[in-house]
Amino acid sequence: MKREPHVLVVGIDGVRYDSLLSAATPAVDCIARGGFLLPVTVHPRNVTISGPVWATVATGVYADRHKVTGNSVHPPELADFQDFTAVLRASRPGSRTMIAASWLPVAAPTACGPLFSSRGWVPDKDPEEANDGGSWASADDAVARYAAGRLEKEDISASFVYFGQADVEAHNNGTGSGYVLAIQNCDMRLMTLLEAIKARPNRRNEVWTIIVVTDHGHLDAGGHGGWSEEERTAWIAACGASVPEDVKAVDHADIFTQVLAAFGVTAGAAGGVPFGARCAGPEQLAPEQLAPEPPARSPVPGTPAPGTAEELPTRGAAPGTAEELPTRGAAPGTAEELPTRSAAPGTAEELPTRSAAPGTAEELPTRGAAPEPPARTAALR
Repeated sequence: MKREPHVLVVGIDGVRYDSLLSAATPAVDCIARGGFLLPVTVHPRNVTISGPVWATVATGVYADRHKVTGNSVHPPELADFQDFTAVLRASRPGSRTMIAASWLPVAAPTACGPLFSSRGWVPDKDPEEANDGGSWASADDAVARYAAGRLEKEDISASFVYFGQADVEAHNNGTGSGYVLAIQNCDMRLMTLLEAIKARPNRRNEVWTIIVVTDHGHLDAGGHGGWSEEERTAWIAACGASVPEDVKAVDHADIFTQVLAAFGVTAGAAGGVPFGARCAGPEQLAPEQLAPEPPARSPVPGTPAPGTAEELPTRGAAPGTAEELPTRGAAPGTAEELPTRSAAPGTAEELPTRSAAPGTAEELPTRGAAPEPPARTAALR
């Protein structure tokens, strides 16, 4: 009997790599021990701003093709590039997918969005209206509850879930102790998703790949959009059946390709490669392969100029068995982890769907066309 593949991608906005390493993050640690955690340099064709990088995660191409260059404008060219959940449904019509995000442009038609063409679920109240720690914590918690509920109960093949509290904390207060706490809160939400997967009734007959990614870093005082080491260093962690051993380098565009590869679907003309196929980061590519250096940051400290270039088993776990993974800190409520790489890599079975039309977006409806966010959207993310 074939074990069905599933993929969860979790985006945690604006988490510096060094800050991640200093935080107590048992969920990310667990994924790293079962696979890898690597720093990622934002590709020079993108800028260190959320819109362009999340568009690359969604579509597998860079800003020179998808044309998202900031957070305010949704370019018509983006329509030429479907997100990985849409490509999966078109290739495997029985597959169900999910997108849930606290930052509206990820999944709703507002500002530069939807960055994911399938759209998806967003909270009723836009956290950018208050744009403080409380509003974003509430929005991220709502996303975690919604996504965990569906992951536990429904046969969802591929998902993207987004949390934004850490990024806003850095913008508002810099990268001090409050920022580290916000990162830890996001890790707790990630743990909620992993626990939901463990609780699935058919879990033993499934193979899961988990990918966690951030889009950019931050200056010490908060802010990004430039090309300093602190701003351009992001990271990706991943584990599971489709993740090879000894991954040396990864790029944001590789996530699109890796998700589809887990189901045996080719990625077409995307800019990424499957995990394990890359031996150099973008900073090591030949000069003719790179775009010009992104424009300088806005003179306003900590904010980019609007519109400018801004997953759980160990490798040795036996298939179908559960194994505790060591973490840096106590992982409340953790138990068995996701299956190891030895479980039916690259295989796929048609998954039942309730009534979704092949190739169409099957997300639960968003709360409608969200109103244009305030002007600060372009400057903050």
